[in-house]
Amino acid sequence: MKAKQTGFTLIELMFTIVVLAVLLGIGVPNFRDFVRNSRMTSAANDLLADLNLARSESVKRRVPVTLCKSTDGSSCATSNTTAFARWIVFVDDANPAAASANDGNGVVDSGEAVLKDTLISTAIPTAAADGRRIVYLPSGFPNAGTADRISRLLLCDARGSAISAGGITAARGVSISATGRAVVSRDKAKVEAATTSGGFGGCP
Repeated sequence: MKAKQTGFTLIELMFTIVVLAVLLGIGVPNFRDFVRNSRMTSAANDLLADLNLARSESVKRRVPVTLCKSTDGSSCATSNTTAFARWIVFVDDANPAAASANDGNGVVDSGEAVLKDTLISTAIPTAAADGRRIVYLPSGFPNAGTADRISRLLLCDARGSAISAGGITAARGVSISATGRAVVSRDKAKVEAATTSGGFGGCP
């Protein structure tokens, strides 16, 4: 008697490969967008958390606290054209017991402590703002008289402001109200309107 041969036929193997190729073709793009969306959400949440940190610390400490974009993690950038890829939160008052002309000036002066240094992923090439710093007063309100004050920010990756799943944009817009409250938006119309009116353009 002949022994029974077990295994796959060539047709079965080819069919399996075709099915696998179709599944990969569907799954890989979705997984890539999932990773991109997670990265964008993380960056926007980090920014929102640090804005809230600066606001809450100013109220708690009863001194000005500033969030500004930075290139080295220890001082504020001096140009509005510098990307908002890194920022710091610092206590903008070296000595709360003594008044100084440097209090709340939006610059890291001697003796002023840096509370947080945040750097976002290089996979987010566009991280722009309509200013370079925001100074929160002890009241929790931003100092409206601060030069180059931030009121709007924009985060974009390689997808730009393209519409993603659910009819929302892949970009993230962050707006800061007159009271200092920050809100993240993914509505395409709101994101593009807020950024173009802010004077720093939209996603490339």
